[in-house]
Amino acid sequence: MAYFTDLVKSTLSKVVLGKEIPSFPYTLGDRVDSFDSTIWALHMGIKREDNSAVSILAFDCVRQRDKLPLARNAFKKFRTIRHPDLIKYIDGIETDAHIYIVTDAVTPLQDHLRNNLDPNLIRWGLYKVANVLKFLTVDASFIHGNIRTSSIFITKSGEWKVGGFEALSSLKEDQPAILTFAGLIPESSRYAPPEVRKKSWEVVKEYELWTTDTWHYACLIYEVYNGTFTSPEQLVNTGKIPPEMAPFYKNLLRPDPKTRPSVGDFLDKGLQAKGFFQNDLIQVVLFLENFSVKEPLQRETFLRKLDLQIERFPKEFCKYKILPELTHALEYGSGGAKVLAPIVKIGANLDEQEYEAIIGNVLVKMFASTDRTIRLSLLENLGGFIDRINKKVVNDKIFPSMALGFTDTAPIIREWTVKSVLLVIGKLSERVINYDLLRYLGKLQTDEEPGIRTNTVICLGKIAKYLNDTTKGKILVPAFTRSLRDPFAHTRVASLMALNATSESYDRNDIASRIIPCISLTLVDTEKIVRVQALRSLDTFTKRIEKLVESMPDSAIVETGVDNPNGGPRPTTPSTPSSSSETWAGWAVSSITKKLVTGEMQPQAVGSPLGRSNTSSPANTPVPTTTGSNGMSLSGGGAGGANGLHIASGSGSGGRPSDGFSVNRYSAALATVEADEAAGAGASGWGNEDDDLFADEGFEPMEPTTPSPKPSFSTMKPAVSSSPMSRPSTNASAAMSLGGHKPSGRLGFGAMDDGGADAWSGDDDLFKSLNVGPPSNTHSRPVSMSTSSPGVGAAAAAGGEGGFVRKEEKMAELARKREERRLRMAEAKERKNQSSLGAKKI
Repeated sequence: MAYFTDLVKSTLSKVVLGKEIPSFPYTLGDRVDSFDSTIWALHMGIKREDNSAVSILAFDCVRQRDKLPLARNAFKKFRTIRHPDLIKYIDGIETDAHIYIVTDAVTPLQDHLRNNLDPNLIRWGLYKVANVLKFLTVDASFIHGNIRTSSIFITKSGEWKVGGFEALSSLKEDQPAILTFAGLIPESSRYAPPEVRKKSWEVVKEYELWTTDTWHYACLIYEVYNGTFTSPEQLVNTGKIPPEMAPFYKNLLRPDPKTRPSVGDFLDKGLQAKGFFQNDLIQVVLFLENFSVKEPLQRETFLRKLDLQIERFPKEFCKYKILPELTHALEYGSGGAKVLAPIVKIGANLDEQEYEAIIGNVLVKMFASTDRTIRLSLLENLGGFIDRINKKVVNDKIFPSMALGFTDTAPIIREWTVKSVLLVIGKLSERVINYDLLRYLGKLQTDEEPGIRTNTVICLGKIAKYLNDTTKGKILVPAFTRSLRDPFAHTRVASLMALNATSESYDRNDIASRIIPCISLTLVDTEKIVRVQALRSLDTFTKRIEKLVESMPDSAIVETGVDNPNGGPRPTTPSTPSSSSETWAGWAVSSITKKLVTGEMQPQAVGSPLGRSNTSSPANTPVPTTTGSNGMSLSGGGAGGANGLHIASGSGSGGRPSDGFSVNRYSAALATVEADEAAGAGASGWGNEDDDLFADEGFEPMEPTTPSPKPSFSTMKPAVSSSPMSRPSTNASAAMSLGGHKPSGRLGFGAMDDGGADAWSGDDDLFKSLNVGPPSNTHSRPVSMSTSSPGVGAAAAAGGEGGFVRKEEKMAELARKREERRLRMAEAKERKNQSSLGAKKI
């Protein structure tokens, strides 16, 4: 009955532990069944404050009352002795029913040995146990007295931690637990050294403090490599113990306690050159534990080797042992930039919560560092950890610090900052991308370093898909086309490739008016690599615009026939496609051009019927002709002509005009104008008095490229020059320049004003042979302007030098005539506007 009562009390105490002890802030979890060879029960626990995992050693004071001194001694030693290689004490409490000791989350070594523990971790663990025994026996003058597999625990990092403090005591104490209660430890006789088995635990006082622990340490080595032993005789067989360790292991088992070496000696032997503790894992951890006191060159060499070896170490050990040491070195400055590479490699094995807790916060802090080597290392290794960091953290904390690199004075920082944009772009907000980021990249497009300019163009091309449509239209085309003018050839190539890659982002207007013209300039680039890429890009955009214009209408020309609500005919799209030469305007121009070029068409110029004039031209006046560029010649009226203006076909070989050349008398043109004004109507069917006047005078006042209404060819009659003429020494078109007034660049049929100081240049020969009447007669007209007529030479011989008009007088006379003509034209227009009669436009 008493046993049943104690059992119920023990069970209830575990279940209602929180209620029984309100100040105990831990929840007792499941028991680890494999841990059953000690006086303690191992439970998994949770700290209620933060839900962190812990381990709880529970002792039942009721059921194991005889072993209560051992539990109380252990509880005391947990609270008073601290060492990195001892199991870490967190909290504890003792009640009438139980003793609870809270430690770091650990698992029994026995469980790991069953799962084939990594050989490197075994050696590291044996090193740690030897190290703590050396501390206890030499530095603290303690005897542990309970070293075995059941007193060793392993943390999640793979490190071995020493527990089993039941017999831990100093011989200086009043009642050392090892002398009185060591025999109460389960299976103590199996692990007892020979001298204890012969006598008792009291014999330990007669030898060195380490003698007992040295024997127990040898037992631990055997169990780790060979499993459990049943008798001390089995320990002599080394079994699977490593050969380099076996001789030293046997020394630990010497029967005579006086010759038995200490665990410290064993540790020293193992750390010698080529010793059994000289493996990569142990060396790495030992260096990290003293990292801050090492020389900079030593640290750099170590980190370089660690980066190469880190993947060969156990993952759990790297995550929870090596990684915290590295992050500590990075955060507090002793690690430098080289420490980041192994951190990134180890961090790849962490889950999201672990990554944020162990690495994330440290990396965010490091981005704000002013140390350029740290910032450069972060940018170089960005691809290894940026995906593991929260999007909000990247956008709000990392990018603002990273953006300082865009304006850094060190070119390498600017270059790596541009490269890193491609890694963080997916975690940036739309506002940051389309405003802040593009502003930085825009400045880098004019960077002094050509490589940075090139990388900036490449970066813009790759992030184009993240830009909104408005930003694409405003940024991409100006950015890429500006880089086409960059003096660095690779920047121009990068710009062409970026345009090619983003061709789907542009509309047809941008392609036709902004992109293709700029690409075409690079077709003749001095560098072949630019020319080759330009041809590829041009082909891409040509195909692109062909696709884009497929949906456009065939023509902008419309048909009539439907009323337009705005007045006039409603425009309609032609139903059938036609080529440009077959449209309603195109075919007409084409047909006329063919006839003019081939000389088939010889119409007579439109002229007004002759009316009365104050002066008239003599019938025998030579007819002037002007040779046009198309093989046509413009000739003045003959004796019976209507208005003195005809178009005649030239007869020269090869379709060129004959050598004849004559100029219509100016008085004939003025007489025609006066006759037209008297009739009250213009001669031209277009009703444009200005055009009729200039047609009669023999020159056109408009630009050669601008079409204007011409006299109808149906009213013209072909005429042939009455006498053979010779070509003047000056150009035919230049010889038609009449006067210094420059209403436009075109001064006559083919005569162009060269804009020089003397618009008459080149016409001197023509006017030297010009025979004009007396200047006092205002109605007189020049008789002939032909340089080839024999009559001109006769007139010059008869009149001598007095028969010629000086150039200045001639210019004044012509200017006066033009002014009179202008006034008459103004009066004619006024009369026409007041009259209901007159020709209408058709």
